[in-house]
Amino acid sequence: MPRSGTLFLFLLVLVSHVSHAQTLNLLTWEAYFSDAVIRQWEEETGASINQVFFDKDEVRNTILFSSEATGIDIVVLDPTTFTVLSKREFFLPVSRYAIQDNLQYLDPDWAARCGEASVPYMWGSMGLVYRRDKLNAPHSWNDLIHPPASLQGHIGLVENYVDTLVPALILRQQPVMSEDEEVLKQVFEDMRALLPWVLTFDYSISFLANSPQADQLYLALAYSGDEKQLNLVTPGEPWTYVIPDEGSMRWGECLAILNQSHNAELAANFINFLNTPEIAARNSEDLGIATSNLAALPLLSEATRNDPLLYPQGERLDALKHYDNKMSIRNVLLRDRITSTLVKLHASQ
Repeated sequence: MPRSGTLFLFLLVLVSHVSHAQTLNLLTWEAYFSDAVIRQWEEETGASINQVFFDKDEVRNTILFSSEATGIDIVVLDPTTFTVLSKREFFLPVSRYAIQDNLQYLDPDWAARCGEASVPYMWGSMGLVYRRDKLNAPHSWNDLIHPPASLQGHIGLVENYVDTLVPALILRQQPVMSEDEEVLKQVFEDMRALLPWVLTFDYSISFLANSPQADQLYLALAYSGDEKQLNLVTPGEPWTYVIPDEGSMRWGECLAILNQSHNAELAANFINFLNTPEIAARNSEDLGIATSNLAALPLLSEATRNDPLLYPQGERLDALKHYDNKMSIRNVLLRDRITSTLVKLHASQ
C-alpha cells in the first residue's frame, strides 16, 4: 500500500497539532468528497475539513483500532464494518444532535443498512475499468479471470477479503459471500493462476497517483465513479467503467462519528450539511458517484440521472447483489488468509 508507510506518522502529527474546535478530521477514501462542497462548508462555517486518506479497508480498520484514531471525528465505512464495530460502541448516534433535518431525505433502505449510529453517504457497483486505447471493452468476469497473454503484467486487483474473490465466485456460480471452504479453495486456485497477469493489488486510483508503473495498468477491478478520477490523471481520458454481464455487487457506504470525537456536534452538522439536497446533488455530479439522498435526484443533470452505470434501474439494478452483513468470523478469517496469501505470492514472483 503506497500510503501506509506515511499514514500513521501523519496521524500522529494530526493528533498533536490540529485544533479540535475549528477542524474536523475525516478518515476517508481519496477523491470521495467534492472539493467545491468542502470549500462551501469551510466558507459558510469557518471550520475546516482535514482529510486523512486510506486506500484499503484493512488500513482504515487498523487505524480505528489504534491509538492514532484519537484525532478522527468522522469515518467513511461500509455497513458490514459498521455492524461489527458498533457492537463495540465505536460510534455516536447522529440522532442525538439537534441539527439533522436533512436526514429525512435519505433512502430508507440504505438508512436501514447503515443503522442507527451512521448515515448513508454514497452507493454504487463493483465492476471493471479498462483503457480504451489498450484493449477492447470487457463484457464478462472471464475477461479478468482468464485474460489473454497480451494483458500479462497489466491487470489491477484489490486487497479485500470479499471483493478480491467476487469475480471468481460469480464465474463459478457460487454465492459471493460463500462460507463453503472447498469452494473458497477452488477460488484461491483460480486467483493464484491469475497472478502472472497481475500488476498490482493496490486500489487503482492510488496506484495511478503513486506508482511509476501507472502507465502499465490497462484493466482493473474497480467501483463506479473510479473512472472519473482515473481520467483526471491520465492524458486522453482513456478509462471506461463497465459492469460485467454476469452481474456484480452493490456497495454502499456510511458516515459515522467516532465516540471519542472532540467535535461531535460539529461533525453532525457537517453530515447534515452534506445532505442538503443541493449539496448532495453537487457532490454526486462532481464525483460521478450515486448519492443516497432521494431529494437530490431531481436536481441532478439529466445525463447523470439517466446514466445506467451510475444510477442503474430495473434488471440492471437487480443484477447487483447487496453484501451480507452477517458473514461469520470463521469466513472472514479464511478469506483474509486467502487474500493475504495471494498478495504475498504476487510480491514474490
